[in-house]
Amino acid sequence: MISKIVILDGYTDEPAGLGVPPYINTYPRLVAGAVWNRVKDADIKYWTIDDARRNFGLFIKQARENQLLVVIGGAEVPGKYLGGKPLSIQELETILLLTKDVNRILIGPAASHGFGSGGGNIAVETGRLRNLFTEIVRGDPEIYIDELMQYGFEKARPWLLRENYELADKAFRLGAKIVLQHPNYGRNLVVEIETYRGCSRWITGGCSFCIEPRHGRPLMRSLKGIIEEVEALYRLGVRHIRLGKQPDILAYMARDIGKQVFPRPDPEVIERLFQGIRNVAPGLITLHIDNVNPGTIVHYPEESIRILKTIVKYHTPGDVAALGIESFDEKVVNINNLKVYPDEALEAIRLINRVGRERGWNGMPHLLPGINLIYGLPGESRNTYHMNLEYLTKIIREGLMVRRLNIRRVAVLENTPLWLRRDEVEYLLKKYRDLYRFHRVRVMQLFDKIMLKRILPPGTILYYLIAEKKSSSHTIARFPGSYPIAVKVKGEIPLWSILAVRVKGYSAKSVSGEPISLRNL
Repeated sequence: MISKIVILDGYTDEPAGLGVPPYINTYPRLVAGAVWNRVKDADIKYWTIDDARRNFGLFIKQARENQLLVVIGGAEVPGKYLGGKPLSIQELETILLLTKDVNRILIGPAASHGFGSGGGNIAVETGRLRNLFTEIVRGDPEIYIDELMQYGFEKARPWLLRENYELADKAFRLGAKIVLQHPNYGRNLVVEIETYRGCSRWITGGCSFCIEPRHGRPLMRSLKGIIEEVEALYRLGVRHIRLGKQPDILAYMARDIGKQVFPRPDPEVIERLFQGIRNVAPGLITLHIDNVNPGTIVHYPEESIRILKTIVKYHTPGDVAALGIESFDEKVVNINNLKVYPDEALEAIRLINRVGRERGWNGMPHLLPGINLIYGLPGESRNTYHMNLEYLTKIIREGLMVRRLNIRRVAVLENTPLWLRRDEVEYLLKKYRDLYRFHRVRVMQLFDKIMLKRILPPGTILYYLIAEKKSSSHTIARFPGSYPIAVKVKGEIPLWSILAVRVKGYSAKSVSGEPISLRNL
């Protein structure tokens, strides 16, 4: 029987779900919980890849001494991170070479969609990793682990997908205590909570580049399952939660989900969800969301407004509704089956501003939109850059606020429609490489800095910032939660201190400020 296990968290970043510190994604809890469900006294050691880098000899020693090494990986969404650096394919190959006598399994989006390496790249195909692992788990991890613990490698089926959340709910609750081993526990650890799996737009295939529609018909998790998991985490001392593991929070338990491309939202269910979380975890310091489909807002503005008001009622200020707009070029929208046309996207941004721009207790507006723009998609031309800049200028002129703008080059992943057009994407990425770089710099100059000044006027006081990183001249502090603004404070502040800061200056992606209070976490 397998009872000694090492989990290596190489971090995940998916369209729905973030696991780069200070976040922990769902996979470590599902794996640990499924093991403890079958073997209550199993010894599970959890390592993040950053900890493994710092103590590489000890990590390899422990991995060799145990019966199973579970590697979690797949930074499929291009991004830059302050809190950690995802596992690279070169590091993975080294680790596997040094642990060749140990059973190893790969779990996470890398197992089903290839090993992503950031924007502008083609993922390493899963087939190339096949001989390096005892098994690559393309299905849901808790089902495979459950069978592995009972029947061994010969009979455990790595392709099985859950038909309901019964086993997952149990694994989430039992596996909650794995957070105690995370290096950010007791500091700024944000736990990503799954509400459902799959995208309502799977009917039409969804966006060309996205892995979420590949899960098939959306599968909803019960209110009871979500609330009981939050309660278990809260009892362990977790104080920062994000309902981020879904492509559209507005569509949770939506009427006709799986039957309509844009199902009608159910405001009453969302009210019960947030109220239930606050009832079992009244002292949460952070309660945030992530993805919102702008198409849902455009098709159902009345229901969307009710839900957004509910979120503002129960959440923490500084929240961000990340909108997958991807492009303001109608040609790109049509060719890639994107969610909304340019004017519809603008209307969604207006609506979120109307509900969420009031400032809350920590100094931040309650709820603002975030915008994702992706380059390298089929149909792109020089006009794409012109149209994107035109609509960003409209946002500025209307006095709207956008918390963050992500400009990225597309990552091409296995099992997506874009995979079949990867040669075309490579051509576009190469053709417009210089234009992309120029565009990024121009947007930072014309848009990002203006937005920071609009969101945080000079003299704004921000409360409950946590000092995360030091440099030679300053310390970087941020809120726990969704897309927090980096605040640079001159001098050396003890790491993990809690600060209140008065905003004084601006750069393209951060603000500077002076501390007005400080205490230990």
